[in-house]
Amino acid sequence: MNAKERGELAAQNFLKGYNCAQSVAMAFADLTPLSCDEIRRAAHAFGGGFGRTRGLCGALAACGMIVGFVLPETGDIQADKTRLYEQVQQFYSQFEHAFGTAVCGELLQNAQSVTGGFAPQKRDEQYYADRPCLKIVRRTAELFQEYLESLR
Repeated sequence: MNAKERGELAAQNFLKGYNCAQSVAMAFADLTPLSCDEIRRAAHAFGGGFGRTRGLCGALAACGMIVGFVLPETGDIQADKTRLYEQVQQFYSQFEHAFGTAVCGELLQNAQSVTGGFAPQKRDEQYYADRPCLKIVRRTAELFQEYLESLR
């Protein structure tokens, strides 16, 4: 699958009502030993900047999850962690460069319809028009696919 196809798949997931983390993670489920349903469930809490706390963007968090599946392990725990952290930090930098921040709350700072609390907001025209999330989900999946290709 190419970058545009991954981006479109992630965007379609988001438009179906899945959160940003689920949308991106599900677009890469084929690269993991998990089913799409399992990856969806594993990424669920990362939406809204980790459980709607507006912390780390869930689209980015999902990419960290996927890197953990695609990098081969050598059996050397320290070396494997070092390599994983290096890859995650490299993509984190790319994400920040693309969007200016990795923090959900900062990405949403100009959105008028953002509310607090536990309950996710209703997905309607205003929701999609007001937020950058759909664009971020799509572009993150594209960038991540390109990044994964560069690792090969």
